[in-house]
Formats: sequence, C-alpha cells, structure tokens
Amino acid sequence: MLRKKVVSKTGISLVLIVGTGSAAIAQSTPSTNEPEEIVVTGSRIARPQVDAQVPIAVVDATAIRQDGALHIEDILNKMPQVGVNSTRANSNFNSVGTGAASVDLRNLGANRTLVLVNGRRYVSGFPGTSAVDLNNIPVDFIERVEVITGGASAIYGSDAVSGVINFILKNEIDGIQVRTDYGITSRGDDSHYLVSASAGTHWGADDRGRFMFNYTYDNDEGLMSRDRALSREDRFLTQVGVPAYSSYAPQGRFDLRTATDSARVFTFDHGNNLVDGFPQELAYNRNGDRRISVPVERHVVSANITHDVGENMKLFIEPTYSKIQSSSKIEAYSGDWSFIYNEGSPGMPITNAYIPAAIRDYITMRNSDGSAANDIVAIQFRRRMNDVFDRSNNSDRDTWRLATGLRGSIGKWNSELSYVYGRMQDKNSSEDINATKFRYGLDAIDDGTGKIVCRDASARAAGCVPINLFGFDTVNPDVMGYVTIPHGATVTNTQHVLSASVTGSLLKLPAGDLGIAFGGEYRKERSVTDWDAETNAGNVVGSMQMDDLAGEFDVYEVFGEANIPILTEKPFVHYLGGTAAARYSDYSTAGRVFSWNSGIDYEPVRDLRFRANYAKANRAPSVNELYSANTGGGGGGATLIDPCAGVTLTSTRPQDAKCRAIPGVLNEIAAGGGTFTYTGFDLGWMTVSESGNPNLEAETATTTTIGAVLTPAALPGFRMSTDYFNIKIDNAIGSLPGQVYLDRCFATANPLYCDPITRYPTGKIRGIESFLLNVSSVETSGVDANLVYNHPLGLTDADDIRFELLYTRLLSLKKRSFAESPIEDNLGQLYAAGRLGTGFKHRANGRLTYSANRLSATWQVTYMSKIQDRLNWVAPDAAQQALNDVGEVFYHNVQLSYAIGDKRKYAFALGVDNVFDRGAPLIPMGFASSLAGVESAKEYDPYGRRFYASVRLSL
Repeated sequence: MLRKKVVSKTGISLVLIVGTGSAAIAQSTPSTNEPEEIVVTGSRIARPQVDAQVPIAVVDATAIRQDGALHIEDILNKMPQVGVNSTRANSNFNSVGTGAASVDLRNLGANRTLVLVNGRRYVSGFPGTSAVDLNNIPVDFIERVEVITGGASAIYGSDAVSGVINFILKNEIDGIQVRTDYGITSRGDDSHYLVSASAGTHWGADDRGRFMFNYTYDNDEGLMSRDRALSREDRFLTQVGVPAYSSYAPQGRFDLRTATDSARVFTFDHGNNLVDGFPQELAYNRNGDRRISVPVERHVVSANITHDVGENMKLFIEPTYSKIQSSSKIEAYSGDWSFIYNEGSPGMPITNAYIPAAIRDYITMRNSDGSAANDIVAIQFRRRMNDVFDRSNNSDRDTWRLATGLRGSIGKWNSELSYVYGRMQDKNSSEDINATKFRYGLDAIDDGTGKIVCRDASARAAGCVPINLFGFDTVNPDVMGYVTIPHGATVTNTQHVLSASVTGSLLKLPAGDLGIAFGGEYRKERSVTDWDAETNAGNVVGSMQMDDLAGEFDVYEVFGEANIPILTEKPFVHYLGGTAAARYSDYSTAGRVFSWNSGIDYEPVRDLRFRANYAKANRAPSVNELYSANTGGGGGGATLIDPCAGVTLTSTRPQDAKCRAIPGVLNEIAAGGGTFTYTGFDLGWMTVSESGNPNLEAETATTTTIGAVLTPAALPGFRMSTDYFNIKIDNAIGSLPGQVYLDRCFATANPLYCDPITRYPTGKIRGIESFLLNVSSVETSGVDANLVYNHPLGLTDADDIRFELLYTRLLSLKKRSFAESPIEDNLGQLYAAGRLGTGFKHRANGRLTYSANRLSATWQVTYMSKIQDRLNWVAPDAAQQALNDVGEVFYHNVQLSYAIGDKRKYAFALGVDNVFDRGAPLIPMGFASSLAGVESAKEYDPYGRRFYASVRLSL
C-alpha cells in the first residue's frame, strides 16, 4: 500500500504505527503536530498515531544510494531478519533460475515470504513456486522497502507466514534523473556497471495526469572460482589441490574388467602416452571451470501513470518489463560406463577399434590363456567429456507485469479496484548427450578396410559417428554433431489478481475513529515447466530424466480489519487500542482456510509504548508442491537398509516371510549362497525421488510478537524498540525419508508406505518414489532490537549525525521432519541441505552517517556471530574441527558523496565495500554448507574488497 507522506531522512529505520502488524517510518525528530494519516505495509487503514503492535524495518532511497548496490537483494541480505536465498553467488549449479534472486525472511524459506510491489502481488520468477525474482525491480525506482516479519496472511493472503517485503515505488519525479555506476574488485575482476534514467512530468488539462518512467541497464560480469585462492583448486575436507582432484579426467580412467575383478587400470599423460594405473597428478581440477558468481545482465523498464478521471477518482497504470540474462559455468559431464550397464552391458565393448594397441595385445593375451576367469569382458571407464559438450546453462528470462485500476474517495471513505497481470518466461538452454547414440558410437569397429565405423548398420545409416575416448581431445568434432542434443526447459508462470477494497471510519469513538477496511480478491496462478523431449524420455547422459510440470490453482477471498481506539489521555493511559483482521480463502486445491490476527497497543505515557500481536496464518501449497512428477535418476547412493537383507530360506525374523514372498527374492537367495545379500554396487544404485501431492493441505502457523518502544522527549531524535517474536508452523509440507517408507511398510503393510517402493526383478530395492505430505513442523523465535539516533552535531550550521542499528538475537530455529523424528536444531548451525536456514545467534547491521550541506559520509558494519557448520559435531582431527568452527565476521562498507551545482544537480559518490578485504571462511566440499566452486557458505562475501564510483545528474 502507498504512504501519503515519508518522514524518514535516511537509512534503515524502525517503522511504527498502530494496526495489524502495521507501521510508519518514525520521524527523525519529534513533532508537536498530529502526524498525517498514512497507509503502510501490514494494514489498509490509514492512522494518525505513530504506534504499532509489531515493527517494520524500512530501507529508504537514501539508504539504497548509500549502499551503492546494483541489486536490491544485496541490501536486504544485510538485514538480520533476512536469510540468504537464491543469489547470483549460489545459483551456478541451477538447471533453471540461474542468476535469479529471492528473499527469505526468518530463514523459513522464500516460499513463506510474500513479496509485494506497491502493496500488490508480483508474478513468481521460479518454476512452480511463489518466490519473486528481485532482479525485476529497478533499484532507482524504489522509494523505500518495508519489511514486516510475522504472519500477515489475514491482510495479504497466502505466503505471508514469515512476513512481507513491500517495495514502494516512486510516484513523485519531476524532470530527468540519470545515474551511472561502475565498480570493480581490488583484484581487478567482477566488474559491474549500471545506467539508470528516470523521468517524470505532468500531462493533460490542468495537469490531471502524471507520468513517471525508469529504464535501468546493468551488467555484472561474474567471477570464476579460479580467481580466488580459496576456491582455485578442488578441496575435500582438509585435502586441497591434487589429492582432491576428480578421477573423472578429460583423458579418461579405464578399467579392464573380468567377470569378478579388475585386471588393469590405465590412463594417458598430457602427451597422450599410455600410463599404467591412475596417478593422482593426472586427475582433474573441477574448480578451474566453475564460477563463484554468475554474470547477470538486466534491462528493466518501469512506469507509473496516473490520471484524475473525476474529482475524487484516479486511474493508475503501472507497467513493467524486464529482460534478464545469465549463464552458469561448470565443468563438463563426468561420464562413465554406468549408463551402458543400464542397457545390460558391463561396459565398453573390448572390440572397440580405438583401444590402444598395447591394451589390445594385453586383452588378447588374457583372453587366450585358456582360463575363463582371466578373460577381460569389458572396459569400464570414467571420463570428463570436455571435448564432447558443455553442460553450462544459459538463462534468458522475460517478465511482463501490469498493475492497473481505480482509486478514489468519498468523504472519509477510500476505495480501490485493481487488476494485476504477470507473466514470466525463463528459457534455459544447455547441451547433453543422446544416450542411445553414445552407446552406438562406443561400439566402434574396423570395417576391414582400415576405416573405423559404428558396428550397428542401422545406426550407420542414421549417421552414427564412432567415438574415441582414449586420451585428451581424441573425440572427432563430428561426434559432437551426432551425439550432442539441446537440453533445457522453458518455464512459464502466469498470474491474475483482481482485488477490491474499501477503507474508512465506521464511527467515532471517545478515543478516536473506529477505522475499518474490507474487500475481496480473486487470484489465479499457473506454472508450466516444459523440458526437452530427450530429457522427458530419460535418454540423456548428463542429466536426470525429468517430467514436465504443469499446474494451476485459483482462490476466492474476502477480508476485513479494524483499528479500535479504546482509551486516550486517561490516568496511566496515554493511549490504549486494539486491532483485528480476518481473511477467508477458498482454494481450488487446498480448500477453505481462515486466517486472523489481533493486537493491542498500550502507551502509559507519550514516551513509552508496549505492544503485542497474535496471528493465525496459512500457506497454501504451491504448484510445484502439488503437481511435480517423480524424477528418475542414476545411481545416487540413497543408503537405504532393506529389512529383507539377510533373509534366508529358513530365517524367522518378523519380516522374513513377507520378504520371501517378494518376486525374485527366492532366486537371489539361491544365487547368493543361501542369503539375500546386497553388494556395494547394489547399494550405490538405490535412489529416492520425490513428487508433488495434489491432496496437500495448507500449512498453518501461529505468530506472536511482544515488545516495547521508547521515544524519550528528553532525547530528541532517539528511538529504540525491542520485540520478542515466535513463529510456529504446523502441518508443514515435507517428505518422509526413504527409510521410513521401508520400515513402516513392513511394520504396517499400509499401501501408503509400500506402494512407493520399487524393486528390480532380483527383488533388490531400486528406489523409493516418495511424495510430499503435511508431516513437518517448524519453529523459530528470537528478539529484535532496533535503534535510531539522529542529532545535529554542530560542526557547521547545517549538519547532523545519524546512527542506526538493527540487531536480532535468535533463540530457536528448529524443525521436526515428521512426528516420530527427532528435532533438528539449527540454532548455531549453518545451512545444510534438507534443513532450515542459517542459525546465527547474533546478527546486526549498523550505519553511521554524517551529513553537512552537500557532503555525506557513511560507515556501515554488518556482523554475523560465530557458528558451526555441523552443530556439536566432534571432528576426527583438529584440522577438520577448525574448519567446522566458523568464527564471527564483520564486514565494513564506506561511502563519501558530494553534491554540486545549482539545486545540487550533480552528485558524485565513491565507495568501498568490504574495506578490510575480509575473506569468506573456508568451508570446503565434504562439509555440510560448502558451495561447489565457492568453498564457503552462501552467507559470506566471496568477492573481497570492492570499489565503486557513482555519478548522478538531475535536470
């Protein structure tokens, strides 16, 4: 929702107003006048009091300028309430959404954070979810960002479980404003530049229309892993360099196999000379081909058009278009013989015509000695396919959004009717290998004339090209045209939102107006992910089989809220009031849900107020959670323990009779010497996949905030608040571990647990095809403290100094995956796959600004407390323990700006981020939170010291 008046001067400010989780930016100095009524995030009711049940943190346009950031997520991620989600520095391995940016309040997931623009929803930027790509929002068109944490479903609907981030765009631009920025690291890389042009004017008779426009172009060139010492070479635990390199090397690692054993391993040196064994120094450094951060190029066009169509009625149109391009860079596919094994072959045929002569002679010798046990039957191989195809991903995203409607007033009643249309299309393109053609190409023979061809005649007729994998760069370029295929997906999200609301004063109570708001909303969401046909069929080598995703839902909602002043100017009561809000939603998928909240605000004296708010929030399942299909894959080592392992023809364990009834088990018992036994190979090929579930229910959450605000008149410009928060999510969407399906199947014989289990004809487990369920619970709690102090310093006639601090003390962050599982405690633990977000016990962001006439100097500090990568883990040695224990981190940023010319038409700024070049802590692969190619966790700065310069022109 739009605010009528902005009263914050700079920075990240505490926002306070009475209402249902609502707020207004606190004034930099106390005012003796009654504050103007304003509308802020968390409520549709305008109020005159600067009070609140919960705080809202605000990042205004000045703070955005002082950060010197091209991307708004870089600013938000410094706030202690915000957990790091998808960014350009952790999306290098994404198959879709490369370079996209999302936000995660309270570390509860981007799908539980609602992002609004001018109080209205925005189309998702990710497949099948509600998460918004923040790249679509132009930084220079932002007036401020309002962040409210806690359940706000009663006001805005689903997805607002952990809170709301509302981007308020500018509606007052006169003339032309141009900004250019350039930045580069102290190492001369990761350069970025930006050009932004904004313009605004009135038009039409009596200036009844207003037009505002912004075009933003920026380009961040990204950073290679090899350009930082931390990530220059592969690491695994305490190993670095050659010992951690991959045995999937570009020249290949080849293993001559008998029916039961390995007979000889060989590879090639850089001169393509045959080498027996596989010396580690010939292994492959994957980090040499990876990115720390992906390049992102953006074109964003936004406008805000209004026209008075009557005395009290205004038409508004807010169109936005963005084109965002990004690309990942990762090592080539690590191909091996396993995809041939799936076709029944134990490896590459020993008749392959490209086998080196010395190896061919060795095979002939072994296979002609009269001992069948010595016979070489296949060549199993590992090879990095550098000379075959590049599996790096290119992403080209187009987003269209139109928000339009009418807003007006009659007396004290205001109304708005709006429609929002959004469409995002993300075209992701890469390459892969056609598995069938690759098998044909590996079966290469001499046709008797010295020419090497594919053995299969039909394949030859279809253009088969024989493949030589023996050595560096041995693959014929023609092979690439034969076996490589386009690989990728097109993601299309669409959104329609029709909303109507009325706000005003129902009646006047002794303590003030009884403010109310009510209305209704209809919303329809659709998401489609269309993979290429070969990926659908699973006929690819470098990626998994993927099914398309297509799903939609719609919802009808009615809502209402009230602001109830109870007492004012009574003994021991300067103000006492309450709020209430409710929303009833009818989803085509999750059915009917009811959200509500209530709050109370008590101000015994003007300088001190206490507040409390309690909310029941809901989150309906997303399209992906409802309709995603099971995804097949190759060996994944799911580490499942089959209750049937060890069964014999006569064993009497409770499950043994059921096991012997499984087709194939009796034959395997006989073949295994009387016992049903798993080999290491069998275990390595077990998989656990996951699909959506159209029968999912909505998540439910309770949120509680209790706090106090101090604004002492004796200390002008000082404000401080402290708030306790607790968010508990029940019926959360999650999945059962594969082992639970196995154990419960044998314990209960319930088809819910037995049907997802698939087995090979041998009776051995192939995998678990699980699906999402409402089985989890999540809880987080903590204390927020916000402080702002603004005061003239007196060094010049017009100067002041301003200090701002946001601080969060996390008290709990825990999850229970399902009812019988242990509680997973993330307090004090970094993010790990399958767990909640990062559990820093202490996070803070402080800013000190000195302003004097045309000069402004800012020093900003971001703090993250010490933490463990794996909580309470006892490492096997001191070196690993040192890597597991991550120390506290401070990041310092400074900026100096100066304005010149008449009416300060020209402004220049110089800034340094990460002044002291604080490197990211080393968290290599093998630890829970390491990022491939970055060798640290996503919360830390991987770039180092960065310089930037900015020039602004106003005409």
